[in-house]
Amino acid sequence: MANILFVDDDPDFIAAVQPLLRDEGYTVEVAASFQDARAILDGQRFDLLFVDLMLPDGNGLELASDDGPPTVIITGHPSIESAIRAVRGSVIDYIVKPVDRGQLLRSIERALREAPGRHDDDKTPSPGAGGGAADPIIGESEPMKALRRTIVEYGATDIIVLITGESGTGKELVAQALHDARNPEEPFVALNCGAIPQELLASELFGHEKGSFTGAAARRKGLFERAGEGTVFLDEIGELPLQQQVALLRVLETMSVQRVGGEREIDVAPRVIAATNRDLAHDVGEGAFREDLFFRISVLTIHVPPLREREGDVALLARHFLLQYAGQYGTPREISDECLVRLEAYRWPGNVRELKHALLRAAILNRGETVVRTLPDDFEQPPEWTHRAEDLVPGTPIREVERRLIEKTLDHFDGNRKMTADALGVSLKTLYNRLRDYGRASPEN
Repeated sequence: MANILFVDDDPDFIAAVQPLLRDEGYTVEVAASFQDARAILDGQRFDLLFVDLMLPDGNGLELASDDGPPTVIITGHPSIESAIRAVRGSVIDYIVKPVDRGQLLRSIERALREAPGRHDDDKTPSPGAGGGAADPIIGESEPMKALRRTIVEYGATDIIVLITGESGTGKELVAQALHDARNPEEPFVALNCGAIPQELLASELFGHEKGSFTGAAARRKGLFERAGEGTVFLDEIGELPLQQQVALLRVLETMSVQRVGGEREIDVAPRVIAATNRDLAHDVGEGAFREDLFFRISVLTIHVPPLREREGDVALLARHFLLQYAGQYGTPREISDECLVRLEAYRWPGNVRELKHALLRAAILNRGETVVRTLPDDFEQPPEWTHRAEDLVPGTPIREVERRLIEKTLDHFDGNRKMTADALGVSLKTLYNRLRDYGRASPEN
C-alpha cells in the first residue's frame, strides 16, 4: 500500500483523514508546518504528498518538486491564481475543502495512477469498486456491502446495467462507481430522460446536423458520440417517450447513431447504464414501456437499497454530511447520541437525499455550537400534502394531479424551486418545464 504524507495545519481535518486512510490500508504520516514537512521529506520516501497551500510558516506549493513524490494540493482557500500556479512540478491534482471520503480516495487513486515513472505492476489500487477508482458510496451495512460486491462483479464489463431504487437512494453514485471501475479516464455523460422536452430528446441523445431544425445553428454531437468509450448514463429512463424508446433500442442493437438531419450512420462505443425509480415490468404490462427495450437494458440489474434497510448507515451518513457542512458554513462537526437515536428511528421516505437536507437544517439551527443537539421540529413529520388526497376525486386526470402536487410542494417550500425539485425527486430542469406549462415559470425572489 502507498505511503502518504499529509501536510496540513487543521487538526480537525487531519483527525478525520488519518484514521480513514489507515482503515483503507494506506500508511499515513502527518506534518503541521512547512519546516516539519521538509524535515520528514528529507529523511523518508513517500509515494504521495498531500499539502495545504497555506501553511503557517510557508507556501505548501514550495514542497512540490520534480524529484519529489507526486503532489496533490488541498486547500480551504482556493483561487484562480493559485489553481493555475499549482500546475507545475510534481503537482498532478488540486482539490478543495471540504473533501468527502469518495473525493479523497479518487484523488489518491488518480495521483498514484498518473505518477511519473510508476509502472502498471507498481500501482496501488484504491479499495473502491472493482479495484479501480475509489468507491464514493458511504455505508457499511450488509446491503451496502452486497452492493459493493455487485459493483465489483459488473464493473469491469461493458454490458448494459439497469440500476433500480427509490428516489434519493444514490443511483447516480452507483453509475459513477461502475464507470470508474471500467474506464475512469473516459467521459461520464448523463442525461435525465424526464428533464428534456420530447421534441429535443433525439437531438440530445443522437446529435443533429446544422439546419436540421429551427435553432440548429451548428452541427452538434449527441450523448453517445460525446461519451467516446466512456459511459452514457440514462437517468429516469422510465420517462422516455415511446417514440424515443424505439430509437434507443436501435442504437443499443447496432451501436451506431444517425444524427437528426443526417444521412449516415456513425459508430459509437460507450457503455450504457440506465436508472429508474419506476417498476418498469409493470410499465411494460401497461404499455408505457417497450418490452424489447426492457429486456435489452436489464441484462444486469443492481438494486440500490432504501435507507430504512441500511442498519447503521444513518450515523455514518450524518457525520459525513456534518463534516461537509462544517467546512462550508462553519457549523458543528459532531452530533449528539440523542439526535442520532432519533435519526436512526425515522424511516426516511426520501432516503439519503432527505437525510442530507435534514442534516443541513440541523447544522444551521445549531450554528455557533460545537455539537448538534437540536433537530428540526418537523423532520419526522411528512408535510400534509404527501398523504392527503381528499381534494382529488376518481377520474381526475393525471396531469391535473401532477400539477396540484407540484404547486402545493412549491408553496410548502415558499417558492424555493431547488428544494421543491429535491422533495419531488425530479431534476430542477424538469420542474422548470412543468412550471412553464402551468404559467408559473417566473424567477424566484
